[in-house]
Amino acid sequence: MGQADTIVAIIAMLGSLFLVTRGTRFRGISLDRRIKLALVWGVIFLAVILLVRVIGLHDPRP
Repeated sequence: MGQADTIVAIIAMLGSLFLVTRGTRFRGISLDRRIKLALVWGVIFLAVILLVRVIGLHDPRP
């Protein structure tokens, strides 16, 4: 994955987390709980990325 691809992926992940936490259900959650949920989502994204790389489903560009 190139540098531009990585930046776009990070922006997309942060945008997704922002949209998820804007729901009415998340308004009553404390900042600590929001950060914890964001970290959990980040770990899920990283696990999926690592799984795709290990299995070999990524584009083998040099």
